[in-house]
Amino acid sequence: MGIIARQTIKGSFYSVLGALIGFVNIGLIMPQIFSTAEIGLTNLLISISAIFGQIGTLGFMNVTVKLFPFFRDTKNKNNGFLFLLLSVGTLGFIICAIAYYISKPYLVSSNIQNSPLFVEYVYLLIPLIFISIFYLLIDSYNRILFNASFGIFVKEFLLRILNLLGILLFYFNVFDFNAFIIYYTLAYGVPVLLICLLLLSKNQISFKPSFEFLNKKFVREIISVAGYGVISGFSGIAIYQIDRYLVNYYCDLSATGVYSTAFFFGTIILLPARSLIRISGSVIAEDIKANRWDKIKNIYKQSTNNLLLLSILIFIIIWGNINNIMQFLPPVFETGRYVILLIALAFVVQSVSAISGIIIQYSKYYKQHSYLMLFSILLIVVLNVLLLPDYGITGAAMASFIAFIIMGILQILFVKIKFNSQPYNYRHVIMVLAGACACFISSFIPQLNSLVLDLMLRSSVLAVLYVAPMLLAGYSPEGIDILKRLLSISQKNKNKDSGK
Repeated sequence: MGIIARQTIKGSFYSVLGALIGFVNIGLIMPQIFSTAEIGLTNLLISISAIFGQIGTLGFMNVTVKLFPFFRDTKNKNNGFLFLLLSVGTLGFIICAIAYYISKPYLVSSNIQNSPLFVEYVYLLIPLIFISIFYLLIDSYNRILFNASFGIFVKEFLLRILNLLGILLFYFNVFDFNAFIIYYTLAYGVPVLLICLLLLSKNQISFKPSFEFLNKKFVREIISVAGYGVISGFSGIAIYQIDRYLVNYYCDLSATGVYSTAFFFGTIILLPARSLIRISGSVIAEDIKANRWDKIKNIYKQSTNNLLLLSILIFIIIWGNINNIMQFLPPVFETGRYVILLIALAFVVQSVSAISGIIIQYSKYYKQHSYLMLFSILLIVVLNVLLLPDYGITGAAMASFIAFIIMGILQILFVKIKFNSQPYNYRHVIMVLAGACACFISSFIPQLNSLVLDLMLRSSVLAVLYVAPMLLAGYSPEGIDILKRLLSISQKNKNKDSGK
């Protein structure tokens, strides 16, 4: 897979490190020192700003990936694309700021009783929306220049380090909560700044416009792609974020805090998929432009194999350790046990169908992709409205699980029908069964008195029971190659040590 494999490995490495730090932040420290309402506030602010931020890009993330290959020209500073991108971002922020001030009275009135803390800090949505818009745009530009792993490093790893620093400053009473939440907001701007510095160091920033390049036909194409990109982008982020707003609406900010913490454990499954999607999207767009469908189908097949292998591995480690996870958290978080299960299963489905969605999005069927995404957000909202009042936060997780299964099936069928490509076979069924068997066998391990030792032992057993037969059976050639490299490095280190 070339650049995809290299960047995905690097991106996954940063994502895993970030996930470990995120686990320390969200799973260990925050539940112990913040109230559930305070945890809910941080998540609700980020969720709402992320939704506004996607709208504020005005669909230009889609334009960047799909149409930038036509702008690409190093000698001519990519024909003024960055100027166009930032101009659109500025317009998008103005629109979102106006929308915020129009909707602010409703946000205040609908939350004043159940979530007064949110009302107190609702003003932070403005800087967070600004940061969100320009992060999404600058990061998409950075990705299309094949620097994707750096974007993952600053967002998935460095940002969580900064968040950990803020949490520790609060814990040691250097910050009160007001100072913490402002620091937390400013920290989200650091990835934007660092990506800009990277682009500047590589001489990939130019604010010079190139209006001659934009003929009427091409402008109409940009507007069409951007228009449908707004729908895809909004729906894509909303399906991951809007449930927090609905939990807050139907329950309260404390329930949002419990749900968000439980939700985090499920999102760990998406780490490999996020890295691969960020990187492969740019490559697939270039291949579609060049009509290299054999290469795209190969990417589809290999990506699906590896993502299913990794997502099942992460799932069984999470669910196999569910009792340990619950012991890490205060008792109030016990209501999130089945949220973890359902969200984790939903994201296994999402991981496996991820590349099919990318292929549709960057092909000539991008309009149909937008319709599918719009259907997905309507589906998840309707399911939440039906399930949340009766089943609480478990109902919200059930809504995501059902919606993700339906959407995954629709995307896979679409690619099969339109491109005559589907990478699934009996091996994928065996992967699922092997994961279930590993989880079942590990359940017979008696609970150790030491929580840490039990976590390490149980995770190791699960990993060996699942990964070893998968690799030996040749179900992931890339995984075998990586394992051989690691063993080779280990052997070299042993030889060096023995020679000393």
